[in-house]
Amino acid sequence: MALETTLKTLLEELRQISRTETVIGKEIKTAESVIIPVSQIKIGIAGGSAKPGGRDSEGVGGGLSVTPIAFIVVTGSRVQLMPMNEKSTPISKIIELVPDVLEKIMGAKSEDSEKKKDNGKAETAA
Repeated sequence: MALETTLKTLLEELRQISRTETVIGKEIKTAESVIIPVSQIKIGIAGGSAKPGGRDSEGVGGGLSVTPIAFIVVTGSRVQLMPMNEKSTPISKIIELVPDVLEKIMGAKSEDSEKKKDNGKAETAA
């Protein structure tokens, strides 16, 4: 029973440490930007029991590693992912495209709205 209790305690502590706030850190506000740290979490757990020579023995262990990997920088409507290493990841490319995509969507909506207004004016004039 002690192994089960120890394992539950270990998992609960690791769960508390590895919560979302650890991965996506607290935002840092500057005069022009908001900077959000992003970390990678790695967890390892092992446990077991045996009866060598007729005696009970149990053991459990675990470890957790938190590594900063990037920063999300928001300046106005521009969002950038700035990795800690030089490798570009697919998610960083997606985040870098978000402002351009939003701009195109907003531009298309604006054009569509103006066309509807123009069509309404043309119908009332006829």
